[in-house]
Amino acid sequence: MNTCFRTAWLTLLVALSLLNPGLLPVDSNGCSHASEPIPPAKTLVKTDSSNETVSAYAVQVTACSEEENARGVWERLKDKGYTPHICSWEDHSGKLWHSVFLGVYKDSAEAGLVARRYREAEGKAVFIKTLDSRVIEAGEAENSYPGKSVDYRQTEAVVPGKEDSIPGESQAVRNEMLGMAEDEEFGPEFIYNGFIEFESFVNTGTSGSFRERNKKNEIRNRLQMRYGTENLFLFSVSNMYLFQTYLNERANDRYRYAKDQQVSRNLRLSSQEAELSFDELYLNYGGGSFRLRAGNQIYGWGTADAFNPTSYFNPSDMREILFRDDDENKVGVPSLSGMFFLGDYTLEAVFVPVHIPPIMAPEGNFWALAINNSFPLPIVSDEPERLGADINNVGYGARLSTSRGGVDMSVSGYRGPDKDQLFLPDKIILQSTTPVALQVRSQTSIVTMFGFDISAALGDFVVQLEAAYSPDKAGVVEQNVTSLTLPFEIDRAHHISYAAGFNYFIPMDRLIERHTGDAVFTFEWFQSKYLDSGLYPTYFTDIITCKFEDSYFDGHITMEIKGIFETRNGGTIFWPEIGYDFQNGLSIKLAYAGIWGEGATTLDGTSIFHYFKDNDVVMGTVRYEY
Repeated sequence: MNTCFRTAWLTLLVALSLLNPGLLPVDSNGCSHASEPIPPAKTLVKTDSSNETVSAYAVQVTACSEEENARGVWERLKDKGYTPHICSWEDHSGKLWHSVFLGVYKDSAEAGLVARRYREAEGKAVFIKTLDSRVIEAGEAENSYPGKSVDYRQTEAVVPGKEDSIPGESQAVRNEMLGMAEDEEFGPEFIYNGFIEFESFVNTGTSGSFRERNKKNEIRNRLQMRYGTENLFLFSVSNMYLFQTYLNERANDRYRYAKDQQVSRNLRLSSQEAELSFDELYLNYGGGSFRLRAGNQIYGWGTADAFNPTSYFNPSDMREILFRDDDENKVGVPSLSGMFFLGDYTLEAVFVPVHIPPIMAPEGNFWALAINNSFPLPIVSDEPERLGADINNVGYGARLSTSRGGVDMSVSGYRGPDKDQLFLPDKIILQSTTPVALQVRSQTSIVTMFGFDISAALGDFVVQLEAAYSPDKAGVVEQNVTSLTLPFEIDRAHHISYAAGFNYFIPMDRLIERHTGDAVFTFEWFQSKYLDSGLYPTYFTDIITCKFEDSYFDGHITMEIKGIFETRNGGTIFWPEIGYDFQNGLSIKLAYAGIWGEGATTLDGTSIFHYFKDNDVVMGTVRYEY
């Protein structure tokens, strides 16, 4: 299988090199859109016929002092399926700036939601600008910039792979968009984009030579493709990983994708040195009032940024704990889904016929959970349990969303496999009559859950609250450490988990003269708790996540500082990152992650971060987007 992976990966590289890396979407006639003229920096817009003063909210990707840089950003966004706009404006000193907007909206909450969806899809921050605009006569065109007229009637910025995912979109808007599509009579269109990335991890928490501390050298190719019309199309997002042992043969001893060769139910093909996954691979069919999908899907339920209690369906990829990219954290599940637009409400129903377990680092991996130092015997653990293909193990749920007074809200319900696995001390492994290891067994239980989420924009803040309740969540029964009985028992109890926080879009241009970056501060509190006594607490709970991100010099330099604090037992992750975007598709990043965690004589008294306290890493990334 390793040979097949290497051959496929090299074939893909050759194919991409033969194609123009900057190739734009190709229509049904095989014509490139590369010759399509770029709009002038000062975009002409149409406005309403009223003369009232209104407030509009623009989702700004960047603001550049050089028009050429802004046009480059515009091109890359358009290649990915967005509908960006460029507007020029002068600051108080008379300097000319060129802003690239995803869209302009009447409602601040809608703008905040579009900004969040963009960050989820692209992993990059955007900035919401408040525009006090005076609407001029209909049909009259004027340069669009802050303080003058804007096309505030635009209602949605398309996020690739998340079409129709924005709650609160009115039926009238959808009908208008559908009518526009029918008038233009678009044929089938093929669109693709992606990136090739090299990533390396060097451990700084232990001593040894560079080769010994170099834990990962990986090439990743992410390819997103869509073929079809507006209503009927095939969509896929694939990730191909190849571990580069020729750079350091010893690194392979401490980093593996899987214990052995395997094919998962969601078409993930894995070996020790390579992997190919299709987390999104579905057929979409939709009309003016509905949308149906079948295939591997990722569901963006919930409003929280770090931990999503109402994200019931997609298990987590925990092979690097919390250090995988945002687009790699969730595992796609084969499923059927339908979204129905009922006036001001949106109903989404999901059915998952087979169970997909979370992915854990295999034994011996640098990121494998190592708790042997806390016990007198070595611990041997199984891979996460995969439930059989049985009608009793299917998952299904629904979510109803709406928007009222600038507040986006939804309620949801779910019945099916719990994506949080339990790990049970099961038995002592004997060699003759001598104990040699403790066997830990993973177990998945069926759970019922009900949840809600709320998101609202308050000035420069977007606040979020998300919670889920279960009347029958399984947990491990506590035991006295002086008289343990194997195997550990499981009991069911009432359980609640919630995440509350906010995004603060910092107006740095008011604090730092000529600052045009997109500064955002994110705060979130997460807790997962059994309401009945006698059960061990969940592994991740009582966690504070803070993040500050900003960009400088027309978006060339990016900076992010993240702190994760496990408050119950005292654990901390400090994670700064700096990057440089050449704005020609090439970008580089350098990050450091320091991990601290308090230890104890019992599992429930030890921070989960304690088991990774020697895994401090320097992470270097080189990425080329095509």
